[in-house]
Amino acid sequence: MPFSFFIQMTITAIITVWSPGPNNIMLLSTASRYGIRKNLRFMAGIWTGSLTLMILSGLLCSTLAAVVPGIQPVMKWVGALYLLYLAWGTWNRRPPQEGTAEREPSYGMGFFLQMVNVKIIIYGLTMFSSFILPHVQAPPVLLLFAVYLMILGALGNLIWACAGNVLKRFYEKHYRLMNGVMALLVVWCALRIVGIL
Repeated sequence: MPFSFFIQMTITAIITVWSPGPNNIMLLSTASRYGIRKNLRFMAGIWTGSLTLMILSGLLCSTLAAVVPGIQPVMKWVGALYLLYLAWGTWNRRPPQEGTAEREPSYGMGFFLQMVNVKIIIYGLTMFSSFILPHVQAPPVLLLFAVYLMILGALGNLIWACAGNVLKRFYEKHYRLMNGVMALLVVWCALRIVGIL
């Protein structure tokens, strides 16, 4: 994989998994209520769920590419269209409302939340089909990419959990600017995937 493509993939991944979504908003809410320490099991559940989804995404995409050899260009366009959809959703996103979680967060809650998180499922499929598989097919390297994508998500989760109410207040004040910058970066990445830029 060319280094410039790796950087582009990393930027896309960071924008996707560090932006507000089910995991990050839940961590923002629960960290402000229970603190970081009581969220560690919840985050561990999210991270193992994320790694599970990244491995499954890599397996699914590589198997599909092997079974249907001409699928790769189609998968790139589907991935780019999904990124444009994410850019639109990012632009239109509003600040999160107060969470309604009553129970203390647990490992099982984090794992389950991740396994039904459509944003992360499609994120994994997009990263593998659009960025990784056009350049790498060796299973050990695909596993390394799955771990790398999970680590990027984990860093985003930690940022949201540590930020608690501070980030929430900042985002509420400047959400339009932050959304605009993130949306434009995602559009840029989508256009690079299909070779327009």
